[in-house]
Amino acid sequence: GKLIQHQLVSSITLGIALRYVLEALRKPPGPPSTGIQSNNSGKMFRFGIFALQEFKGRLHEWPQYCSHIVNIQHLKEGYAALVREVEGAMTEGQ
Repeated sequence: GKLIQHQLVSSITLGIALRYVLEALRKPPGPPSTGIQSNNSGKMFRFGIFALQEFKGRLHEWPQYCSHIVNIQHLKEGYAALVREVEGAMTEGQ
């Protein structure tokens, strides 16, 4: 996330990084933490959330990317405030 925020990746590498974050966000978030090891999709989802938080200041640059994020159902249900921020960035970028 910080690599994207600080523009340390660009072009093809940037596209790949953004795609990995989007794919991670599409993974199911997994059950709430119970102290036992969580499943891999839950870990991937957390990676996506943490990465997105790091570069959300640049989301306005990619309104189409934002539209993919706001259409993730489990994100809308569990992270409504974050989805509103992404929607704001999407409107700002159009």
